[in-house]
Amino acid sequence: MATLKDVAERAGVSTATVSYVMNNKENKVSETVAQKVRRAARELGYQPNIAARALRSSRSNIIGIVSEDISTFQVNNIVQGINQAADRENYQILLGDLNLCGKIWHDGRQDYSLTMNYRKEVRDKIEIFRTVGACGIIYVGMHDRDITGLIRTDMPLVYAYSYTKNPGDYMVNNDNQRVATQAVEAMLRQGRKRIGLISGPVESVPAYKRLMGYQTALMEAGAAMDPALIEYGDWSPYSGEKACRRLMALEERPDALFCMNDWMAVGAMKVLKEMGIAIGEEIVLIGFDDIELCDYVEPALTSISIPLVEIGRLAAEKLIRLTAGGQECRHREELPCQIIGRETFVYESAPEKEIGKSVKTVDKTAEMSA
Repeated sequence: MATLKDVAERAGVSTATVSYVMNNKENKVSETVAQKVRRAARELGYQPNIAARALRSSRSNIIGIVSEDISTFQVNNIVQGINQAADRENYQILLGDLNLCGKIWHDGRQDYSLTMNYRKEVRDKIEIFRTVGACGIIYVGMHDRDITGLIRTDMPLVYAYSYTKNPGDYMVNNDNQRVATQAVEAMLRQGRKRIGLISGPVESVPAYKRLMGYQTALMEAGAAMDPALIEYGDWSPYSGEKACRRLMALEERPDALFCMNDWMAVGAMKVLKEMGIAIGEEIVLIGFDDIELCDYVEPALTSISIPLVEIGRLAAEKLIRLTAGGQECRHREELPCQIIGRETFVYESAPEKEIGKSVKTVDKTAEMSA
């Protein structure tokens, strides 16, 4: 394996000059010399030891990521955002994945409370990051929920798509309540009178916030709140199917459905098709998460997109600010979501004064018909 000395000999410069170039302190050498050093490093296959560099320096450029499960679309997109911010600021990332999806499966669904059984695994990964000199940690959740008590560390820490009750912790999430209000308001503006809700589990905080958004929209519009129009699922397609059957068995059926995730919406669509109900006409439907499947179901599913990549970018920027001189930054950030209009509900935005600045909208129905 090539060493710093090997690169110096190949380039005909001192080891100090190679160190300047490898540590991005090229203002200390000419561009011609820097190019010669980089070329020598490439020819020899030289790879700098970033851990040793961090331990020698008073400031590390290594970010440690503890992710719950990189195979999930939420975590994957958030890590992408972290990587983008790290690249821009010339930081390196090290990933420690907990692979939780299969581990917390219980009674046919994921039981997120079981995450607390993996405190040791989280602690072990953080200690590895400490050993290699990471400047701090970003914890990436696969479901935005309260994980108070999971992590104890004195290292700088930012929670992404997860949060704690500690007011001193740093976290970046999405705004669930406001976008839910906007989605239901849009249905009301189009004359829908009975808006059914297929909620996530009662104990879910994101589900609770979306329920608050649903109720806020109805109250502000002066619409009646009918408890019979609220059903609960467990995020799975089958639970969405069961909830939809109960709603459609009501004497006064809903003429709109707001589903708290796309998989439950897909289950609901299966029922509506079986019943011969025209989706997008007799009944409109909005999901949540904007998974890739939304473009491929028939009709295409209108959904709410969570800014996962941006959550990752902001979490990384926040950590870098905290560790690079202790710059002040907000403890809690909630980023706006985006309503993606498709065929199950042709979204029409409210006047700017009603929307405010918290919700962006995109209509894909025009794209699909072009």
